[in-house]
Amino acid sequence: MSNLWLDNCYLPSSVLDKGQAPWASILTCADSRVAPEWIFDAAPSDLFVIRSAGNTAFDDAIASLEYGVAVLKTPLIMVMGHSVCGAVDAARKSDPLTPLLEKLVTPIRASLTPGETLDESIQANSRYAANQLTERSAVLADAVKNGSLQIVVSTFNIADGSVSMV
Repeated sequence: MSNLWLDNCYLPSSVLDKGQAPWASILTCADSRVAPEWIFDAAPSDLFVIRSAGNTAFDDAIASLEYGVAVLKTPLIMVMGHSVCGAVDAARKSDPLTPLLEKLVTPIRASLTPGETLDESIQANSRYAANQLTERSAVLADAVKNGSLQIVVSTFNIADGSVSMV
């Protein structure tokens, strides 16, 4: 794999060794079709990406975003859900899940309203995750308050490749 990287990376390792300077942090789903680096045509060092099924604001994700803001000085966090999200769909159903999957969908379920469509649930979940960032992190709340950080919510449409702000 390392040879594939060395033979195909358009940036020499000497550039990458100098560190990272991402212009945005992105909290998104672990779905293999939702790769922010490809969606936004980003180069290495452009994005600080945190992923989990359902783009939930779990403790380690929030801590990672705190690092991105406090140390890397990223001025933007995007919480990006996506169409046909399996984690959100699982949270909407009452099918039995493993204990760990139940833990994963618990915050998603907290964002849901009965009668919503899947698309509405995906948007609600992303908004909920974004709100959790400042509710659970003084670092992120202070950065928003002092104007050094903006948090936005979006949805990636897998079918057509578009990103829409929510």
